Amino acid sequence: MRIIMAVLALALLSWAEPAKAQKTYSVSVSNHINLPELTADQVKKILADASLLLQKDPDHPETEDDVRCDVTFTLKGEIGTFGETPPLPPQVAKDQIDAVHGVRSDVDADFYVKVVSRIMDFCRFGVEGLGLGRVFNGCGFPPNFRSIIVVHPDRHIDRNRMPIPQGEFPDDRLWAHEFGHLTGLGHRVDERALMTPCPLDEQFSKFPHYSQVRVSRQECTCLKWGPGFGPNGTCPLPSVSCEQPQSK
Repeated sequence: MRIIMAVLALALLSWAEPAKAQKTYSVSVSNHINLPELTADQVKKILADASLLLQKDPDHPETEDDVRCDVTFTLKGEIGTFGETPPLPPQVAKDQIDAVHGVRSDVDADFYVKVVSRIMDFCRFGVEGLGLGRVFNGCGFPPNFRSIIVVHPDRHIDRNRMPIPQGEFPDDRLWAHEFGHLTGLGHRVDERALMTPCPLDEQFSKFPHYSQVRVSRQECTCLKWGPGFGPNGTCPLPSVSCEQPQSK
């Protein structure tokens, strides 16, 4: 019995430890060849802002649903391009998602970001038809690819498929949100949560400051475990829609 209890205690300790430790992820970024150039400075700012969004300020008050999560994203290598060989369109449809996820997967980075002009009415693996007519600005599932697909900062559109003006879409939240999906996290019904199911531009218009975005303690632990579903599936992917009542 003592041996069993010791094993259980060790398992709990190994699960809790990542929530306290600092974690840095290297990121490889590729931009579709038909899109405006995405410079290293632009990408570094998105990654720095995404890091700050998670880390918050040292004096940020913490609750179980809103913690400081010491995760840092850093750019690995130069900004790559894709879409020419093999030929891939800048608008990604369902039958091209695996090919886009596989772009530059040979680069030695913790995960990969592919920048496109549009994600065509789908995202989630195993959820047929639910994306019909919807707008997706990012896709980070399934986790085994270690890859996320995001819309170019100049190409975001709203629910009515109207262009979103420059500066009114939070790309730092988008990249961090999709990385959350890459770690197995699903959506959380809280309009201020990083993992909200609702449009991030709407969240940004209500809560513009990075400190207003919430990451729960469990979410932080998953973010630090990295791509996958955590040990023994502890980072679940529940099904939550934006239409559900939002908490304050």
